[in-house]
Parts: sequence; structure tokens; C-alpha cells
Amino acid sequence: MTGSDARPYQRIEDYALLGNCRGSALVARDGSIDWASLERFDAEPVFSRLLDRNRGGYFTIQPDEPFESRRIYLASTNILETTFTTQSGVLCLHDFMLAPEGGHPTLVRLVTGVSGAVPVVAIYRPLAGFADSFADLVISEGRVTGEGLPCLVSEARFELEHGCAVTRFTLGGLEDCSFALFEAGAGSFEALPARELMETARRAWVGWAAGAAYDGPLSDELIRSALTLKALTYEPSGAIVAAATTSLPEEIGGVRNWDYRFCWIRDACLSFYVLKKFGMVAEAEAFFGFVCTLSDREGGGLKPLYGVGGETRLTEREIAHFEGWRGSSPVNHGNLAAEQHQSDAYGQVLDLFYLYHRLGGTISEAAQAQAIQLADFSARHWHEKDAGLWEPRKPEEHYLHAAIMNWVALDRAIRLFGERPDWCAERDRIVARVNGEGIHAEGYYPQFLGSDDVDAALLIAPMVGFPVDETAFAKTVDVIVERLGHGPLVYRYRNDDGLPGHEGTFLICAFWLVDALAWLGRIEEAQTRFTALRALQNDVGLYAEEIDERDNSFLGNFPQAFSHLAFVHSALVLDLATHGGREAVKGTYADRTLRETAARRVPTM
Repeated sequence: MTGSDARPYQRIEDYALLGNCRGSALVARDGSIDWASLERFDAEPVFSRLLDRNRGGYFTIQPDEPFESRRIYLASTNILETTFTTQSGVLCLHDFMLAPEGGHPTLVRLVTGVSGAVPVVAIYRPLAGFADSFADLVISEGRVTGEGLPCLVSEARFELEHGCAVTRFTLGGLEDCSFALFEAGAGSFEALPARELMETARRAWVGWAAGAAYDGPLSDELIRSALTLKALTYEPSGAIVAAATTSLPEEIGGVRNWDYRFCWIRDACLSFYVLKKFGMVAEAEAFFGFVCTLSDREGGGLKPLYGVGGETRLTEREIAHFEGWRGSSPVNHGNLAAEQHQSDAYGQVLDLFYLYHRLGGTISEAAQAQAIQLADFSARHWHEKDAGLWEPRKPEEHYLHAAIMNWVALDRAIRLFGERPDWCAERDRIVARVNGEGIHAEGYYPQFLGSDDVDAALLIAPMVGFPVDETAFAKTVDVIVERLGHGPLVYRYRNDDGLPGHEGTFLICAFWLVDALAWLGRIEEAQTRFTALRALQNDVGLYAEEIDERDNSFLGNFPQAFSHLAFVHSALVLDLATHGGREAVKGTYADRTLRETAARRVPTM
């Protein structure tokens, strides 16, 4: 393997995540950083070969001869360790990110000889955003700089080769060489020794992970998911991005390529639930504060997604000169879904407020006023059509999932602030519609009123405490398994969504099915599916958004926060079911949060 332009696209599952709670990077098995938005998640990238193998920037460190590699995260950290084995010996590469405060570099790479004498090549070729040409690099006094680019500092001697900064050297046992990237415009480019910086990062991650409120049989895997969610959290605001990337396709060569580097409201309560369950008190409080600021919108409305700083203008533009991963265009920056009306968001936010209250939190007067405004909005508008959870490019419909989440909004408002005639009346009307005309003639819940199709989103109905018709819900689960299932995997739907092509199975839906089966008391079946889904993690414990049913390869943006949230939630649901049976699974997120087992403790504010 080499870092040449002829290098093929790497599989999505061959990447590992680096993060510092501001930006992120993806490192391939061969030691190449092919994606990085360093200053904040939704910024334009400095490395982008992930989306165009010829036009995109990258930063490769690897043996300068054939090699095999294996990798792990250091225990309870997001520090990646890649071990290269060659005929000449063994190398170890450590990659990690740091918050830029205190003059620290944003990203550090430390390569060390383990045995033998191994030739090494490092190739640095950054690209300013999605520019159509590479800036000229300047090498001077141990630094590599360029207009609009980060500054690379290293003791290695770089030279320019075909527009790239390249260095070659040989490392023997215990010899090392470090590389530090500083943000463009940083005031200082002097870094502490790389090993000191790595120890600083290690202590911070380990100290954070030590606060986890779970100590069960899957603790290592769940901590890995928690660390991934922490890395996808934008610390200045508390927002959690859906994924670290944009435009990784739902179908190879297809057009279903979206920018996921934003915060979706749809799983606000699930996010808070998982953060609290793992003792991530500061993150949970910050996320709650972020959602509170969003809910104060004119007329009580909410957008389905926001920028990590709370921005609402997420204009979508196509990067036309990038070919996309494996030729999957378009490559997009921004997301048009921010302009859609998705009424399920009101239930998500009210459910979050209710959970916060049940855990002993005090909801401010301003937040209470916002919550009441949202409930009033839901009471007035729940019966209207909306765009739906999945953001299809189709006319709006009366989606059952949206109706159920509006029921959640009204139910939680009543629990929080007392009964009000309009809230109670509209809550009851929703139940009557969903359990009346909402049930298909064949006895299951369809995607929307008048539809024959099923939707995996309806699997969450009993998990939010909605009073489903149990016979209809059990039938819905069976129809979803029959029509949308493929082994342990589940498609979100199979009907036309207004877009050409197809997509993979959705991991979050597969975990929702696990939860639904547990709620129905089919615990052994739920556990079997969950075990199969655990096996679909990549070698460092990460999940993508989707899985290709044909070969279990990853599709969609990566790593996907909602997949990890759903994995953790299903593990906690099964933990409850194992110890308390079906009754322990029933109720709302708040109800389940307050139930303890031997493996976990009830969180506190």
C-alpha cells in the first residue's frame, strides 16, 4: 500500500473516529486521515479524500513497504492505536485530538518503532475546504503551512513532491516521530512533547469514562458507544451531531447523500436518557440547555435540525467538482431538511422536559413557558399533514408516527403542568384516531392514514408510553419483520419516497425492533436479534447509519450517533427485561430511567 493517487476508496467500516468535542477526523486502516473538519463538525474539511480520491486532501503515515495492520482504541479513550507489521519490523501509530485551548495542537500523530527497522513515509496534502485546487505548501523551520490551511509541525524533514509535503525516514525500536496540526491562525505553534499530550488526552478520556452509571456484562461495548457520543458532542453548545461526515451514500452510486453534521431534535429525549444513564451529567445538562434555547421559537414551532451553534440557516449546496465516495454524487454541504415541518419534534422536546423533571431537575420559568407554547402548538396543529420523520421528498401526509409524538407532547404537558381542556381533548382525539381509523383493515398500523405500507418508526409507540392497541401493535411488529426485515436487519420502509434508487437497512430500526419485542414479552427473540446486531460493529466498535444486507458492509454517514444511542438503549431495555420481565420495560423513558438493576444505578441531577 502507498499514499498515491491510485489508492482506491476504502470501505466505510475501515475508518475509525477521532474527536475533541468540537471537530472530528476519520483514520483508515492504512494510516491515512481521509476526512477532517477540525474547527467544528460542520465546517468545511481540511482532509476530504473520503469523498474524492483524487481531488480531496489527506494525511498519510504508514510503512514505506507492504504491511498488515490492526488497530484498537486505548482503553476507555478515543485515542486510536494502529499497529503495522512489515517484513522489516513493527510500527505503532497513535492518533488523537485535543481541544485547542492552552495553545494545544488540534490533532497529534505519534509513530513509534516497536521492533526491527521500518521505513516510514508521511504524505501531507491538505485542501482548504472544498476548493477546486490545492494551495501551495511552504516548508520552513519544521513547519508546513499554506493559505487557509492548518500548520503542521514536526521534527521530520519534509520536502515538496508533486504538490505534497513528503518525508521518509526509518524507525528502529523505541524511536519515534511526532506530527502536530494547529488550527490556521493559531497564535503559537509550539507543542509539548507528543507523549505528554497523549497522556493528557488519555487521562481526560479515562476520567470521563469512569463516571459511567453502568457496570454490566456489556460495559466495554457500551462505554465505546458512550465515548463515541461524547466525541460527537459539540462542547461549546451541548449539541450532538448525527454523524461526523457528509454525503456518504445510502446506496453506492446513488443520490441519497446527505450532510449529517448537524443536531436533529427527533431523538432529544433518547439522547438525554442515554447521557444520564451513563453518568454524563455535564453533557446531559448542556444538551438540555441547548434544546431549551431552540424551543423558544416564534409561534412555538421547531425545525427538525439545527447547526451545532443553534443556527437555522443550513443552506444545502452541491460540491459539483467532487465525485463522491465510490462515485456517489452529489456531495452536499448543508441540509434542506432544516426547512421541513416535522411535527414529531414537539413530543421529543416535551418528553425531554418531563424526563428532566422526573429526575429532579428544575425547569426554569422561561423553559416552562416554552414547553406550554409547544404543547399549545401541538394541540392546534397535530391533525395537519407533515413531512414525516424520514424526510421523504413527497407530499405531506397524516403520518401515524407524527400523531403519536404529538400525543407525547400533550401527555407530558399534562403531567408537567396539569390538565387543560384543550390538551386533554386533543390527546384523546389522537388516541381515537390512531387506534381507530389508523388501524389498517388487516389489523396493523400503517405508515400514514390510508396507506397499505408499514414504517419501522411505529415500533417506538409503546416505548414512549402511547396506549397502543396491543393486538394491532403485535400485528404491526410481525408485518414489519415480514416486509421490512432481513435477518436481524430492518429497512425503515420499502415504499416510494420520491427519490431514485434504494437504501440499506437502518440500524436504529433494527434496535427499535429489539425494544418492541421486549415490550411484547418476546424477550428471547429480542435478545437473539440484539446479539446479531452487536456482531455488526466494525473492529473498533463503531456503527454506521445503515448496513447493506448483501454483505453487511456499512452505508451512510459514519459513525452514526443514532445507531449508537439505539444500541445503548436496547442494551438497557434488555437489562430491565432480564431482571424484571415485561413489566419493567413498560412506560415512558422517565419510568424506565428510574428503575434500577444490579448493573446500573438511577441517575441524579
